[in-house]
Amino acid sequence: MTATPSYPAPLFERGYRLRFILRLCLAFAAGAGVLYASFYFVLSRPFVGDYAGVFHALRNLSVFLRPVIALSVLVYVLLVCVGIGALCVYGLHKVAGPLYRMECVMGEIREGTPSRTVSFRGGDQLEPLARAFNGWIGKLRQDRQRWLSMMKNAERHCLLDEATCRAKMEEALLKVAEDMARYR
Repeated sequence: MTATPSYPAPLFERGYRLRFILRLCLAFAAGAGVLYASFYFVLSRPFVGDYAGVFHALRNLSVFLRPVIALSVLVYVLLVCVGIGALCVYGLHKVAGPLYRMECVMGEIREGTPSRTVSFRGGDQLEPLARAFNGWIGKLRQDRQRWLSMMKNAERHCLLDEATCRAKMEEALLKVAEDMARYR
């Protein structure tokens, strides 16, 4: 019987990715809608009069259209850039926030303060990474407790004689060193 390989869960949930792409498309669509509306209102006026009046209106249209097109494109670019910028800040907030909290917890561990698990806000991404990190923190806590109990047990033997104390301390330190080698 062969076991099917288990693939790790994706760091970003599928719905989050789809919502991000949808919002990106909506930002482009809103910009295109503004651009269309501005051109429609400027260019949809009917030409009235005879051939000479229409020719005169078309000839002077190029002077009138240059600022209209420039302003419309500027509004489009600003609207799309602001929309995409806001969307990216929101997306990064959902990704960088969890990474920052994990970095803070690792800094606490490095400084020697008691380790704590990482908690995420609702809607944050990187849940599989957080579960793996919290599992590692739990294993580190268990190992730390086991190391402390080994050292206390070795200290208890120090009351007997110096040779036994030294042997038990060396034995405990060897076991701790072997366990710590897994964390390299």
